[in-house]
Amino acid sequence: MRRQILFILILISLFCFIQNYISDVEAQGMASVNLNLIPTAETLGKGGYSFSTGMYPYSISKRSSKPMDIDIGGFFKEMHDTRIQSDIWLVPTRITYGISDRLDFAFGGTYSMGNTEKSIKDYYEIGDETKERVYSQMVLDGMMGMKYNLQKATINMPALTFGSEVYLGYTVDDELVDKTLSDSFPFVAMQIYISGSYDFKVANLHGGLGMFVSSKSVQTNKRFNIPIQVGAEIPFGGFSAVIDYATFKAFSGVGLQSVISGGLRYDVSSRATLNASFASVGGFTLSLTVGGKNAENATTQPSSAPSLF
Repeated sequence: MRRQILFILILISLFCFIQNYISDVEAQGMASVNLNLIPTAETLGKGGYSFSTGMYPYSISKRSSKPMDIDIGGFFKEMHDTRIQSDIWLVPTRITYGISDRLDFAFGGTYSMGNTEKSIKDYYEIGDETKERVYSQMVLDGMMGMKYNLQKATINMPALTFGSEVYLGYTVDDELVDKTLSDSFPFVAMQIYISGSYDFKVANLHGGLGMFVSSKSVQTNKRFNIPIQVGAEIPFGGFSAVIDYATFKAFSGVGLQSVISGGLRYDVSSRATLNASFASVGGFTLSLTVGGKNAENATTQPSSAPSLF
């Protein structure tokens, strides 16, 4: 945690240093609303839309350190050794729509390909520890979210945005806290965050801080996660090199840790962009973004009081 805080302080110092030597900014086509895996402080504009999808691997094989008190069919409980094994690809899909110049609405979900299984030894208690009863587990979720632009960027001020997302579905019981084997592991979760971005002549810098809490996490000693996100976009011609870093990224309640993602963004026009990126954990993201009628580069906007519509 100390290293993460130090990293953020270095970025803030760099921000102040560059601001002292660069007094003007230039538009690089449409402002980024997403930077690979992390959201930026820009919005789509009224009528704009964005579609993204990707694939990310996840695997775990874990046994209980001691016999668990397992719910057998909802009638009684027994002590059994329990195992969870998952080898899947997470496929998140998101659609975002610009409700107004400042407000975006997002919805979508995450589907999984592969097998997730939970099993218990000696289910019938006949003394044969070599036999296991196996239960297939679903891993998927649905999500809804919003992002509201609190402040548009000016020459002297970065753009600031507040966002929130709600998730509902089934996740991997990688902490072995669920006692009902046959019904998968349901969860509900929420994430809130604030992000900022500033477009310099040489690069567009982004950062964000949030909190993610789920019904699974409250059953363990780890009550919540604090995602910290930073990234940069460096334009050249109609392309941009994009790189970002997230300390935590959740899909279907599964937390991917310390993810670095890099790729290219192509400005199809002043209002449309294509983005392709690859992540350090494996997998990729593809996205298409089309700005709305009011979509403009955030750095060209004068400062004004926030307005919902």
